[in-house]
Parts: sequence; C-alpha cells; structure tokens
Amino acid sequence: MADFHTSTHRAKWIFSPQELVDKYKAANQRAIQTLEKYGATLMEVDVDGTMSYPEPQVHAKDNADKHSRPKPLNLEEEQFIRVFYENKLQEVCNNFHFPHKIQATALIYFKRFYLQWSVMQHHPKNIMLTCIYAACKIEENHVSAEELGKGISQDHQMILNNEMISLEFDLIVYAPYRSVEGFIDDMEEFCGSKDDQDPALKNLHEAARMEVDKIMLTDAPLLFPPGQLALAALRSSNEIEQLISIRGNNLRIEKGGSKKREKKSKHKSKKSSDAPNLPSLNE
Repeated sequence: MADFHTSTHRAKWIFSPQELVDKYKAANQRAIQTLEKYGATLMEVDVDGTMSYPEPQVHAKDNADKHSRPKPLNLEEEQFIRVFYENKLQEVCNNFHFPHKIQATALIYFKRFYLQWSVMQHHPKNIMLTCIYAACKIEENHVSAEELGKGISQDHQMILNNEMISLEFDLIVYAPYRSVEGFIDDMEEFCGSKDDQDPALKNLHEAARMEVDKIMLTDAPLLFPPGQLALAALRSSNEIEQLISIRGNNLRIEKGGSKKREKKSKHKSKKSSDAPNLPSLNE
C-alpha cells in the first residue's frame, strides 16, 4: 500500500516558502526571456506532446514593432490567474459531480505544472482541463477526453495533446480529504460510536471538508503534508462549530454544537427583550 512518508510527493513536492518563491520567479523569468527572444511566449503542443516555440524574430531588439509586444506579467498577476483557474477547476469538477479526490488530484497537478512553467507559456484553461482528465484516469474514474471537452464546449484534442506533459510529474498524490476521514474515524472509535456516525462528528467532517476546499486554493499543499492540512481544517472548523472540547487526555463531543450556541444566544436575547425599559441616566 502506498505510504506518504516514502512517497515522491513528500520527497520532491513539499517546499519551503522561499523555495516556492524561487520557483515562481524562475518560471516567470524564463517566460520573459522567451518574450524578448521570440516576441511571444505561448508555446504550441503537438499531438505527440512535443512543445515548440514561435519562430525567433530576426534582430528582435531592433524591430520597430517591439513596443507593440505584450507586456509580461509579474509574479502577482500570475498568481491571480492561477487562483482564478483553480477556482474554475473546482467548478468543473463539481459540475461533473466528480469525487473530491479527483478535484484534489487535479489541483495538485495544476500547481505542480506551474512551478515549472509560466501562465504566459501555457494557457491555464488548457492545463486545467488536462489535469482534470489525468486525475480521472489516475483515480480510476475514467471520463473520455471527448466527454470532458463536450461538457464544457472545448476541443478534446487539445486535452489529449497536453496529456503527455502531465507525465513529467509523479502521478500519485496525497490530499487532505482522506486524512480528515481518518481523524474522524479515530475520534469515532475514541468516543465509542458504534453504529451510525455521531451527528456532531458528521457535521465536523462536512465543515472540515469545506475548509480543505479553501486550503486547496492556496500554496499550502506545496508547503505542508496532507495530514497537517487536515488537522488545520479540523481545528478551524471546530473553532466555528465548537463540537469538540479537549481537556488533557479527555475528548468531549458537544451534541448541540453551533446550534446549541445559537439557541443559547436567542434565549439570552429574549431575556434581554423582556427586561423593563429603564430611563437613561442622561435624560
């Protein structure tokens, strides 16, 4: 069985914040150099997956049209575009009713791709669809390129052309969703839940899954192991829901959770409204 601690995910795809910045800078600089040399940055991908640059311009620096070239993007602009298409990726997966593991795998592929390439070199829309297609295959939930392309009115051949690029990356990835499930199972066992899942834990599980959805739109999956991200999602969710309290070695599940707090708040406000109206001391 695959294990995260011995995986290429842990060995090759977890970075320090500075390493991540350096990779984004390097990809951005390569795209800028390409623009200066060729007058364009967008690369073409052939059927066999080979990539080609535009024809180099002769005396490009002395060309009178050099001022009409597109202005290169900076790091912040590239990040904005990546996040935009990561949101789109989640939308596409939701529209196709794909399980969370496919969405997470596709997002990680997308993030890994743009550690080596700039959005100026490969259009994020094409890479987004290719990552979804590759994730469906690796997670054994096969959807044909034709079906995927037709569902969002895109040329399926573009997806197939870019598929070969995804093979540059290690395809087995680990996402926080499974870790969240594992922690919830541990809490169920600790609390002695036998039959159906405790409603409070079920609510916590759903809230944590929504938190992971947000985390996956950040650089966190490239900075921290999935187990740590899962714990962060559970802690953040519990601060809102207040379903679990831990004192020493004792774990306690609050049956009412946030609903209980809401009722208590309403009861308190009702008491306040029943109180007599006293005259102001300033009157």
